[in-house]
Amino acid sequence: MKGPSSGVWLMVAAMLILPAVDVLAKLLSQDLSPIQISFLRVTVQAVLLMIVMRKLPRLHYPWPLTRRLVISACLVNMAITAMIWALAYLPVANAVALFFVEPLLVMLLSAVILREPSSLVKYMLAFTGLVGAMIVIRPNWVIYGWHTLLPVCAALCYALYLVQIRALGGQIAPVPLQAYLSLVGAILLLLTLLIGQGSGIKELSWLSVSAAHWRYILALGAVSALTYWLISWAFTLSQASVLAPFRYLEIIGATMLGYWVFDEYPDALTWVGSGVILVSGFAVIFVDRHRVSAPTRS
Repeated sequence: MKGPSSGVWLMVAAMLILPAVDVLAKLLSQDLSPIQISFLRVTVQAVLLMIVMRKLPRLHYPWPLTRRLVISACLVNMAITAMIWALAYLPVANAVALFFVEPLLVMLLSAVILREPSSLVKYMLAFTGLVGAMIVIRPNWVIYGWHTLLPVCAALCYALYLVQIRALGGQIAPVPLQAYLSLVGAILLLLTLLIGQGSGIKELSWLSVSAAHWRYILALGAVSALTYWLISWAFTLSQASVLAPFRYLEIIGATMLGYWVFDEYPDALTWVGSGVILVSGFAVIFVDRHRVSAPTRS
């Protein structure tokens, strides 16, 4: 499969499959703790990625790079855990809609941390997207309480993770990078489980796993690994600016699967807030494209 259009189709496939990860996590969250689900997910994911690589990921790097990788592993697994925790309480579409403030947070954090150039228009669009998130949060807060903030926390952690990865400058190929982060994440989450086991806090404890759970766990790890692989492959074939708009297909997939599996349907304010977030995200993409394509004056 070659050519830019192939990258687009791979991205479309990944975004339509990705909501299955959220659905499987929500099904498991009825009986297992968020930390436990995250640990099992990244462990299966790490094993499958290493099978694809046919070897263990390289574990020894210079200290500055190792430090950045460990921070990245902490951030991405905090994002995964926060999202799984949110899915235990929120409808799938509502949680995914709130998570999609992440591209706007990446833009803001890249400007602050990496000193990447931005503009007043993009800052205003980011603020508008955050207003959209508040519209989604407002009715959900009444029903689900502080758990409504968990997808936003997941988005913030994931945005910080992407900024860290961007700072790596492509020093590690995507699949070995994901295998490394999954392996380190599994170790960190296992340590958290061991510490949390005696705390009496359900969300940090290991709960009984049945044979039925294992079917979902293996599917969760497999779908996660597949989507990572599809996205990585897509980015080798097409430019990031071409693929960016297709990320928002995940909201459509999440809404459809949430309705099909859990009979969940977003309320009017969730639709309005999601629309504001989507429009803000697409507008940022349009501004970036216009800036890149605009002729420079000599």
